[in-house]
Amino acid sequence: MLVALLLTACSVEEEVTGVPALGAGTHDGSLVVATEMADEADGLDYPTDLAFNPEIDGELWIVNRSDDSVTVVSDAMGSPSSQHIVDPYALHFMDQVSSIDFGAPGTFGTCQDSQNTYNGNGDPNNFMGPTLWPSALDLFGTSNPDAVAYLTELYGFNVDLGSHIDMQHESPRCAGIAWESENVYWVVDGKNGEIDRVDFGQDHGLGFDDHSDGITASYVSGEMGYVEGIPSHMALDSATGLLWVADPGKNRIVALDTATGERGDDRRAQEPGTEHYEVDGATMYLMIDGEDFGMEQPSGLAMHDDLIYVGDFATGRLWAFDLDGGEVDYLDLGSPGLTGIEVVSADDLWVSHAEGNQVYRLQAAE
Repeated sequence: MLVALLLTACSVEEEVTGVPALGAGTHDGSLVVATEMADEADGLDYPTDLAFNPEIDGELWIVNRSDDSVTVVSDAMGSPSSQHIVDPYALHFMDQVSSIDFGAPGTFGTCQDSQNTYNGNGDPNNFMGPTLWPSALDLFGTSNPDAVAYLTELYGFNVDLGSHIDMQHESPRCAGIAWESENVYWVVDGKNGEIDRVDFGQDHGLGFDDHSDGITASYVSGEMGYVEGIPSHMALDSATGLLWVADPGKNRIVALDTATGERGDDRRAQEPGTEHYEVDGATMYLMIDGEDFGMEQPSGLAMHDDLIYVGDFATGRLWAFDLDGGEVDYLDLGSPGLTGIEVVSADDLWVSHAEGNQVYRLQAAE
């Protein structure tokens, strides 16, 4: 499970500064130890994102697009062990999962890069968006007998909706997710090229199906790019209210000022009872033009200690930028396919590699 990754070394004469886990400004891979922490043996199948559970030390969750699953690595920084979990109704609630973020205590959210075909069993109907889940391992991936009995009686046939606790269906091709507060998340709607603020409201409990109290507000409609299979990861800076978003379709990093904009026209909601409306006049800034730094398809994005970390899916390069969009450091990781980034510290970065079915930990060499 612990395998060294060959990194690209560069010889430079600049003063050694920057991020230790990226070579401390040298861009020299020999100064970085890359340890493979999970691979296909752990169930990785086109991993698109990863996140540590903030309530359990060292518990790493990795989402896999190809089989709609989650790989959970326990004690990831000590003596790791993994389990591969597919929810009983993952073909809808986690179909082609693109991203994960932990939210209010005991919960996490995912986005699904799907138009809702139930794994090819139906025609796409765009009845898709983010899903809310329980983060306890004795609940996630299970069936609730009470919910199954209730829904089976209600619909007249067996219905097992697994362990999801809520969903909204207004954001098809959902390519990225970031938690704000309570049950509120920001997501990228790839089909409509927009950023949505999704309030799930009160969750309906394990395996039930009342999604009628949700509210979706759609920002900058038509302005975002999209590339199928490549996530648009995002991070919310609570200090400034800026939502940073990777846009692989337009080769850029943007920041939406979430404090701007006014309520506009209502939209017809996909699910009766839910509320969906436009937000007019919101401000979105171009923070990083990918062409200026040799990017091609920025996908991974994370924020930590006033640095923005960006991974390029196409080139396999990982950058650190300051909050003005200035380059602080970068390192070539050797091959394309970078998706999610999780930052423990400037000395400890974790990345998912979709095309290699791997998760790596990057640390400064001693």
